[in-house]
Amino acid sequence: MELVKLISNENPFGPPPKALEAIRKYAQSVNYYPKFVPQTLKEKLAAKYHVSPENITVSAGSYELINLITRFLVNRDEEILTFDNTFIAYSYSAKRNSRKYSTVQMTGPECNLNDLIPLCGDKTKAIFIANPNNPTGTIVTHNSLQKLLKEISSHILVVVDEAYFEYVTDESYPNSVQIQKDYPNLVILRTFSKIYGLAGIRIGYGIASREISEVLEKNRLLRSVNALAEKAAEAALDDVEYIEQSAAHNDRERAILYEELSRLGYNVNPSQANFLYFSFPDNERKAKVYRHLSDHGLLVCDMEFFGKKNALRITIGNSDANHRVIQCLGKLVSREKTAEAV
Repeated sequence: MELVKLISNENPFGPPPKALEAIRKYAQSVNYYPKFVPQTLKEKLAAKYHVSPENITVSAGSYELINLITRFLVNRDEEILTFDNTFIAYSYSAKRNSRKYSTVQMTGPECNLNDLIPLCGDKTKAIFIANPNNPTGTIVTHNSLQKLLKEISSHILVVVDEAYFEYVTDESYPNSVQIQKDYPNLVILRTFSKIYGLAGIRIGYGIASREISEVLEKNRLLRSVNALAEKAAEAALDDVEYIEQSAAHNDRERAILYEELSRLGYNVNPSQANFLYFSFPDNERKAKVYRHLSDHGLLVCDMEFFGKKNALRITIGNSDANHRVIQCLGKLVSREKTAEAV
């Protein structure tokens, strides 16, 4: 039985061909140190988003930037706000750096930014928002993000983690780079780990004001971005056809998987990312579904890792993998109905 890993939301098609070509080309030069600053990549990203290279910070994955923001832009007597059912790196980074943090309890799968506003006080310094949200796949809209920035103090950093933004098809999704021109306290995090298929070589980037970018660049670990990651990312940006095909596949397969699993009676949340979020009435039911998938070689993410006992998250895989998920869970439903009839 072939094991299929549907846990960490990687691109099922692997790295872009142009990125692989760049890795092969520069592999013979890894005896040399990379540059202190990956300037060429910064310039390519700046050109893509019509900002200055001084607004770009390249990092060893977006988690490095999360950690830098937490450690060097939030003082020990200040506080971080985020949601309770979101990417665990935000709370983990706060704990690791001995920073105070509070979480807004989500009443459903959406991150309601209005719930953050009453909690913002004199000591609030940063708000972390995953958009689309990981693990629920929901989005914060353009209007709601603008409203939050308009109503809170400009000294509060609003950090929007857009790791999955290339998969979004909802037209209400924010143009965060445009919003940032009016709100320099907005910090945008993005990554090459997801649709670009470069998770294993750890490279991401931030788009921020010149002042914030200077702090991040100054405190970034020296040469944290390795030479192969830099060159692979540069090449990946040029592989437009690969990105378009990956996004189109995800859009098509996400709809099929959502519709089929919903038809089977599973409580699946509509998603704008490359994964689906399942919630269950209790942990026993969740564990049964998780075991059934595992027994059939389908490895998915148990949300107990995120602190949510009654939920699973399944990455959108290739067509064969998704078909296996549908068949597997369909057989479980059929078996249970037969048992009930007896």
